[in-house]
Amino acid sequence: WHISVQLWNRIHVRSDHKEQDVCLILDDTDHEKTGRTIEKIGRVHSHLAHKAVLGFKCLCMAVTDGVSQILLDFDIIGEKGKKGNYGMSARELERRHKTEHDSEVLRSREKAYDMSKLELAKEMIKRAIRKGVKFSYVLADSWFTNKDIVRFIHSRHIKCHWLGMIKVGENGKTKYHTEHGDLTAPALVKLGKKLKLQKYSRKLKCNYIVYDAVFGGMPVRIFLVRRTQHGKWNGLLSTDTGLDFIKAWQIYSRRWALEVVFKDCKTNLGFGKCQSTSFASQIAAATLCCLQYNILSVARRFSDYETIGGLFREITRETVQLSAAQQIWGILQELVTAIARVFGLLDEEIYDAVINQSEEMAHIAQFYNLKSVS
Repeated sequence: WHISVQLWNRIHVRSDHKEQDVCLILDDTDHEKTGRTIEKIGRVHSHLAHKAVLGFKCLCMAVTDGVSQILLDFDIIGEKGKKGNYGMSARELERRHKTEHDSEVLRSREKAYDMSKLELAKEMIKRAIRKGVKFSYVLADSWFTNKDIVRFIHSRHIKCHWLGMIKVGENGKTKYHTEHGDLTAPALVKLGKKLKLQKYSRKLKCNYIVYDAVFGGMPVRIFLVRRTQHGKWNGLLSTDTGLDFIKAWQIYSRRWALEVVFKDCKTNLGFGKCQSTSFASQIAAATLCCLQYNILSVARRFSDYETIGGLFREITRETVQLSAAQQIWGILQELVTAIARVFGLLDEEIYDAVINQSEEMAHIAQFYNLKSVS
């Protein structure tokens, strides 16, 4: 935290840093392992492989200003499962390496291993506030969006908002209190069509519906969106009731910057590749990887994204290398829009396939490094 905050402050004082656009991003990633004797090893459900894999989950929190990302916090966690055996047999549990840790820090890490991701996310946000990290929005996927987190964000003493996905399909059973009654997201879609509340965004080339509602006792704004007339609906929920649809969608697109961070760290820095049987070593390896990424991120900010400022800022704009977030929004959006319209898919599904599930598709952005983004 001490080093990461210092690195973030280096970015914070730059003239091209916009404080109102700073966001925290929450997401988890798989740390797949091969050794069955690793301390606290278990099986976790992988959303990429769509099956249980041997390893850990790593919940991370990053901060971004739309140009650079800094990893602020992480916790290595396991999944007990319904049987409470972490997906392991009795013999496998017996063979796991065991160590008595005297360090208070390691004991707190062990405690975090069995905590829920939601509770850990709240603790991470609290630590960021205590360390003086100022931010406007917290971005996360639909797994984190619930009444508890909305109330938690609303109760913070700093002015910040939640902006997260919500489930709209068959799994969208959560009810939101509106002027039309307590309705689920699918019911809000049907009501929007009936009342002709659906609008079309020429900029994003999609249809959307906006509702003001109450969720967890707090006022929220809900955005329902789909690409085609017969495509799947997607949803966003924000505690910022003054946010318009285009701004909300652009801000939320930054969440995928953390997926790019995971990709870079795993490919180039060995993130999650440690095979030591010691849980302390797993923590240390992940910590060193995060610090390496943060240093490289700051170095890149001062080299690739540097402008000479002032009088020549506008002239040199097109010569500055595009940031990861701009690449995602400006470069891949055209491709994502086309695929979504043709196949009736969700943006989330396409971004996941481009960044995480295809080595060939992941290189598409490299072809457009020098292309200007509108």
